[in-house]
Amino acid sequence: MSRLAVWSLRTAIFAFPVTFIGAVLYATETLDFRSALYTVLAGVGVAALALGLALAGFVVIWAEGLKGLWRVIGAVLLALVLIVPTATLAAFGMGVRNLPDVTTDTVDPPDFVTLGAVRSRVANSLVYPGDRLAGVQLDLYPGIKPMTFDAPPDEIFRGLLLLAKRHKWLIVDAVPPREGRDGRVEAVARSLPFGLRDDLVIRVRPIATGTRVDMRSTARSGDVDFGSNARRISQLFAELADQQGRPLRR
Repeated sequence: MSRLAVWSLRTAIFAFPVTFIGAVLYATETLDFRSALYTVLAGVGVAALALGLALAGFVVIWAEGLKGLWRVIGAVLLALVLIVPTATLAAFGMGVRNLPDVTTDTVDPPDFVTLGAVRSRVANSLVYPGDRLAGVQLDLYPGIKPMTFDAPPDEIFRGLLLLAKRHKWLIVDAVPPREGRDGRVEAVARSLPFGLRDDLVIRVRPIATGTRVDMRSTARSGDVDFGSNARRISQLFAELADQQGRPLRR
């Protein structure tokens, strides 16, 4: 029996709990995204080691006629289960535009109130970075702007709640607009490919001509969002325009 074949399979099996631990610690918010990512990558690194041992074991088995071919094949398959999806996601991530905090109003972004009090301490700060990030957003997503409707604020607010529920976002707080007070919806959404949590807030502001709607979506952990924040805002505003009719301006 080839010892390389034996150890390649053992190493491949060990890679799975290492990767699983990183995923579970992130899901329970025990670790921030970056630390959990390093743990997952460590598991993938162990899988890569198992793949190397398996290839070396195959060469030895071929040359010396030792037993252990099925162990080598099993190690290769288990290792590829972890390596291939990770490599695919890495390639996908290199091709998308990442911005961890996107808002329709970079001068006066909507404020997080309730979410700011209940989020984990390892989460990203909710303080908007200011002009530096606003300039990057203008270059990447020039179409992310507020929308204004001639409908009353209460109607727009109810429509936004319906859309948020349709998307199955976890609504944390919903404050309806009143005379002299903005309406606010705070929610948590999941984004692909890792099911990452994004925090979002929608502001419904009464104005003289009707209602202005602003939205902010920010990644809870890490500085990579795979374009989900801007995509979420664009999709919601498109649905709101279809629901309420054409906006006055955007």
